[in-house]
Parts: sequence; structure tokens; C-alpha cells
Amino acid sequence: MTVTVSTAVVSFLIMPFIVHTLGDRMYGIWTLVATFIGYYGVLELGLSRAITRYSSAALGALDHEECNRVFNTALRIYVTLSLVVLVVTAAIAALSRFLVKNPADASLFWKIVLILGLSFALMFPTRVLSGLLEASLRFDRTATIDLMSLFIRTALVIVVLLLGYKVVGLALATLLASIPSVIAYVYSLRTELPFLRLDSKYWGWPTAKTLFSYSAFSFISQLAEILRYRVDNVVVAAFVGAAAVTHYRIGGALAQSFFDLMLAIGGVFPSVFSRLEGAKDFEGIKRTFFFATKITICVSSFIGFGLIAWGKPFIARWMGPSYLDGYPVLVALVLGCVFTSSQGPSVGLLYGTSRHKFLALVNSIEGVTNLALSIILVRMMGIVGVALGTLVPMTASKLIVQPFYVCRVSHIPYVEYLRRCGRTVAVVLLSLAIPFLLAEMLAAPDYKILVVLAVLSFTFYAASLWLFEFNSREKEVLKKALRLSPATKDVSAAPSLR
Repeated sequence: MTVTVSTAVVSFLIMPFIVHTLGDRMYGIWTLVATFIGYYGVLELGLSRAITRYSSAALGALDHEECNRVFNTALRIYVTLSLVVLVVTAAIAALSRFLVKNPADASLFWKIVLILGLSFALMFPTRVLSGLLEASLRFDRTATIDLMSLFIRTALVIVVLLLGYKVVGLALATLLASIPSVIAYVYSLRTELPFLRLDSKYWGWPTAKTLFSYSAFSFISQLAEILRYRVDNVVVAAFVGAAAVTHYRIGGALAQSFFDLMLAIGGVFPSVFSRLEGAKDFEGIKRTFFFATKITICVSSFIGFGLIAWGKPFIARWMGPSYLDGYPVLVALVLGCVFTSSQGPSVGLLYGTSRHKFLALVNSIEGVTNLALSIILVRMMGIVGVALGTLVPMTASKLIVQPFYVCRVSHIPYVEYLRRCGRTVAVVLLSLAIPFLLAEMLAAPDYKILVVLAVLSFTFYAASLWLFEFNSREKEVLKKALRLSPATKDVSAAPSLR
């Protein structure tokens, strides 16, 4: 979570500098190229979730031999896929003059694609290493490495832009910042899991088949996530223009930071559920699910409220009044993020216990609907229509379909789930009453005012939840969790909710 907060803060501080240095059009081109490079993620075929799932179960069962089999098999697969990434990158770079009509833009396009593709291929195998660290619940290690990479990348971005390298400089900064990360991941894995060995005897098709049988549906979910979250910029560019991508990105960047933060908070869930299943602690799974859902509802609701209540004055101060057309985009995307984030423990439970097939189907339907609605609404409402095209199917999927399915396959009474979540939502809404009044009276495009407003709102909100939502046993668990490092937290110790 520290990494996500730090990334968001750095992004907010540096984004005005980057946008005003490059201009709306060039920043829009950078965003589009970065979006396309992000599609490379599908080449990992959903294996990262499989690595975490099976290595977590092996660690929970203290089976080091199985953990070695997962490690060696996955690493060989990822190295092969890195070579595929390089081939695809070279092909796209060679075809740049056919993909981009303007010769000057085509020259820029192939350079950025080549640099970012090389960076992606270099970092690709580290997904195996980070997956094993997460399986051992050493999120502090991965956080430290990511913070180091963030610091190096940010420093390099500032330097190369000041030197006049523009968009190519951003790509070079990304590539150079990835090198220390690779070294740090290798060192961390050797120190944290010393029993792991690079040995061909641990490679085997049975393990590969197990990983692929799990990852097949994760892969489908990844494709669906592209339709759900990563086609908006392309739709905006196609129907509105490259400059409009920057304006859409203003609201999208804030919503993405929120979503990334909630992903970081919920990133521990699949590993924890897998370890609990490996230990045959099914009651612990149920306790963890209910307690984690309560936490995610409380956290996501406050952050979502803050982005909506203070987002307009913040954008006016942060980027300037000319970018306020990104605020309606922010509202729509943030609402979708609140609904999605509140279901984070559900997703973690499904992936952690290998019950994610239906989730892949639901996400696919949501993704296709998102794309279709975005294309229809962008013609009528511009960039706001694209955001609404994301919100509508997301709401139906996360608030209706997913909770019912999770309860059914996990043998959790649906009525009990609704009762507990409903109570939490009611307390959350009442707890936001005073923050809402404060926002109406005090919100202004001034950083000092917004910081004071955020602190006061959080104080009232947290105090209300502490008094009326969490019982004494839950408070003890929260106190203990706040005192412990990420490496030693035992989320499964969560108490049963009343």
C-alpha cells in the first residue's frame, strides 16, 4: 500500500510538469503507446496468479519440493515468453510506418515501442520472483523494491525531460529504472527463500499443465480487464482525438490511483486464502472473508467520497481550470472503482481457492459490454460517455452477479452476507454525513484547504466507524495489524463478525 500511495503522490506532483512540458498532443501519444505496451501483459497468459496460488499452497503445507517445481517451471516459461515479447516488439517497430501515417510520429512511435518493449521483456521474468515473495507474505520486500524503482524512475524522468529528450526520455527512464529492480528481486528471493534452487530436475510438464490449467481462466480475465480498463484511451483517441486523451487521462489518473491502492490492499488476499486452504483452515477462510470485506467497504467508500467531493477543486488547482472537463469522467470512474474495490476479498477468495472460472466469464461479458457502450455513448456524450460505458456494466457485475456467485461456491449464506454488508454500508453513509457538510462549506482550489479538509473528514469518519462499526475483538485485530509489519501480519486471525 505504501508503494501505491507513493506512486500516486509522485504522479500528482510530476504530472503537471510532464503534461505542460510535452503538450496535450504529445502526452496523448505517450499515453496511447503506453496503453498498447500494457497489452503485452496478456502474453504472460495469466500465469502470475497461478504462481502465487500454488506456491502459497505449497508454503502453507511446508512442501519445499513442490515450491521448487513451481519456481523452476514458471521461470522457464517466463524466459521463453520474454523472447516472444522481443519478437513482437521488433515486428511492431518495423511496421510503425504502416501503423502511423505521419512520418514524424511514426519515427517517434517505433523508438518508444522499442524502448518500452525491451523494458517490459527485461522485467517479465521478475513476475515469477515477486509472485513467490508474495506467496511467502513478504510484501514488504516487494514494496521496498518498487519504491526504489519509483524513486529512480522519477529522478530519471525529470532529468531527461529537462535535457529536452521529451517522450523518448520517458521511455528511456522506464528502461533504465527497471535494471536495478531485476537485481533487487533476485537478491531478495535468494535471502527470503534459500531453499529454492535453479535445477532442471524440478522442471516438468505435469507442473506446467497444472499452472496452465489454472491460468487459462486468469488469461481470459486478463483479456476482459483490457476491455474493462484499457480501451478507454483508444476509444477517446479514435472518436474524439489524441488531445482529448490527455483530458480523459486527468480524471482517469485519479481513479486509477484509487484502484491501484485498493488492489494493493487486497493483493494479500489470494495468498492468504491459498495458505488457509493449504492448511485446511476453512473456518479461517470464512472469518477472513467477512472481516476483509468490511475493511474494503470502509476504506474504498471514504477514498471514493473524497475524490468525488474534492476532485473538482483539486483538478482546478492541480492541472488548471481548462482540464475540468475531466471531472465528470472522474466521478463515473470512481463510482465504478468503489463498487469493484468493495468486492476485492471476493476476487481474492475465488483466485485463492481456484474457483475463478465463472469470474472469467462474468468479466468477459462486462468487458465486451463496456467496449460496446463506450463506442455508442462517446458519439453522444464525448469523453464522459466513455466513462459511463465503463461504469454501467461494472455496477451490475460487482453489485449483483459476483457476490451471489461467491457466496454460493464458498458455502457462505447469501442472506448473512447481505445483512453484514448492508449494515456496514449504512454505518459508512452515516459516517460520511459530517465530511459531506465540510466539503460543501470548505472545498476550494487550494492545497492547504484541501489537506485540512481531508484530515478533518478522515478524523470524523474514522472515529464514527471505530465507535459504531467495529466491536472490541475487531478493534484488537486492527490495532495488532497496524503495529505489525506486512511480513508478520496474520490476516487469518480476523475474528468472526457479529
